[in-house]
Amino acid sequence: MRHFIDTHGPQLLETLACVVAFIAARRGARYAIRATVLRSSFRSREKREVIRIVDLLLWIVAAAVVVAIWGVKQSELLIFATSVITVLGIAFFAEMSILSNITAFLVIFFHHPVKIGDRIRVHDGDRELEGELVDITYFFTHIRTDAGGTVTLPNAALLKSTFTIEGPQGADRK
Repeated sequence: MRHFIDTHGPQLLETLACVVAFIAARRGARYAIRATVLRSSFRSREKREVIRIVDLLLWIVAAAVVVAIWGVKQSELLIFATSVITVLGIAFFAEMSILSNITAFLVIFFHHPVKIGDRIRVHDGDRELEGELVDITYFFTHIRTDAGGTVTLPNAALLKSTFTIEGPQGADRK
């Protein structure tokens, strides 16, 4: 055991630093997400979904750093990464709309002034869709129309469309 510690001391310290940085980044990201939720009308379900995505990205980065610290041979790592990317490409990203909808979900969550409960009017070419924004998931935005039906709109389509935010449901329009 002593020989292992003497031989791999720098890698152990760097791995420990990576773990500490991962924990700090994870807590910081969770704090930022909670602060965003408090400033907006997003529900805890949307918060959990964003936390899952951010956690996944942090785990991937931490794993890549630890692999680099321990000096895994680049050729072996390249073969593994190529295999994983190929499987993911075939399984998940064969249709880019999946990735674009998840990305649009994150953009809407963090950087867009639209909130659940707002009345919005989506201008999609010759058609218009008007109603109350009732939910935003990874892939779809749900809008309750004045007729009582619920329309699901892909997040990427919402982000690409021009739309008007008229304010909270029941608010006086000016």
